[in-house]
Amino acid sequence: MSEASKIEWTDATWNVVTGCEKVSPGCDNCYAETFAERFRGTAGHHFENGFDITLRPERLALPLKWRKPRRVFVNSMSDLFHKDVPDEYIARTFAIMALTPQHTYQVLTKRHGRMRSVLNDDCTCGNGHVPGVHFRSAMAWAVSKANPDRIPGVPDDAEQRVYNAPWPLANVWLGVSVEDQKRADLRIPALLDTPAAVRFLSCEPLLGPVDLSAWMPPITPMPATEAPKTWSEWTWPDWVPAEVRKSIEGFWGPECGRTPRDWIRDIHQQGAPAFGSVVRLRDGFGSEAPWITGRFVHAWNNIGRLVRDDGTFAYTSFHHGLERRKQQPISWVIVGGESGPRARAVHPDWVRSLRDQSVAADVPFFMKQWGEWGPAPFIVRVCDPAVGWQGTDEELAAAKADSEARGATHVHTGHSREENGERSYWLHEIGHKPWSLERVGLPDGTAAIRRWGKKRAGRELDGRTWDEFPKEATA
Repeated sequence: MSEASKIEWTDATWNVVTGCEKVSPGCDNCYAETFAERFRGTAGHHFENGFDITLRPERLALPLKWRKPRRVFVNSMSDLFHKDVPDEYIARTFAIMALTPQHTYQVLTKRHGRMRSVLNDDCTCGNGHVPGVHFRSAMAWAVSKANPDRIPGVPDDAEQRVYNAPWPLANVWLGVSVEDQKRADLRIPALLDTPAAVRFLSCEPLLGPVDLSAWMPPITPMPATEAPKTWSEWTWPDWVPAEVRKSIEGFWGPECGRTPRDWIRDIHQQGAPAFGSVVRLRDGFGSEAPWITGRFVHAWNNIGRLVRDDGTFAYTSFHHGLERRKQQPISWVIVGGESGPRARAVHPDWVRSLRDQSVAADVPFFMKQWGEWGPAPFIVRVCDPAVGWQGTDEELAAAKADSEARGATHVHTGHSREENGERSYWLHEIGHKPWSLERVGLPDGTAAIRRWGKKRAGRELDGRTWDEFPKEATA
């Protein structure tokens, strides 16, 4: 356990279990396994048993001693929902989290099915003292004075406090690892079926493009920062009636000191349906107004226009933005590339896509790291491994100088293949030179990248860092 963590999105780690097993491609170069296995067989060492599953009950009560609130990553060296971690032990861990509401706990798993089963009260504590009890009762039993194996150090009123704690626990965030689309399709539905105050995705190491639109619908198709600054730059689709255009521009136009960017920003803030999306809302206001279907055009606050197929339109209202945002099933997206000597490169466009999807859905986005590989600071026009550099002499000279200054040493090209319905990507070394360009060519385009090392690759995306957290974290 470390009371301080170098992981960018947390403050501390709390490893009540260590050890794990590989279950998907994201595990292939597991940093925790690499670290633990270095000490296998070292008598008396904390990792004498390497990366074998090991319960660490002596660490359970540690958060009770932490007075300053902090974000705590639970089990950075394991998976709390591994099959060899007893249900009763998971209940003990959650009981401590219930007793320390000042801390925010971040629980990340690749065992989505077991997490869903355990936290939906489908399990029993399994220790023979109270057979058949559900998970929340097992939490209370873990700190009960009647329990001979009660967690040491808990307060006298712990059982009552745990039993009365809200469910799901307000200070516990649950997340799943999503390294590619296959894992997204498997794990996210299970996460959404699991009771949680905050649900998040850790797309690290990101090994392929991921579309989250099925679970993270956009509030508007256009980020506010990309909206035109003047109405002369805005183009209305043909389906928007002239009267609706006049009404919108009358409120958001220059006479009122407003712009299309202000209008788009208001769509985000109010949690309105996406501009142009086909929705079913009431024709007018009040519970007695009939339901109609049409394309939505935001007006202001919770008011909009619903355009029917025949071009007629109705005035309508929708739920207040705060209520809508609470309904967004995914509350946070973390993205990161892989580090280490065998690190696989992440395509910059995969990262940008997840950033753009998060912004459009009003979901906080956190760019953790590029990892071992990162974008090159110049644009590669043409560099074919079979032909060589096909840009200008000036571009070539600039590329050489930049590469030499930054210590790049290898040229790589990207490849992909599909096997059993799953696409995998890898880098193939094609030469050594004192200077080089590195790139990865993938189905969705070519990007200039280079093997910098984690520290030099950094974590900036398009000129800035992204350090957003769920809104609940700042409440």
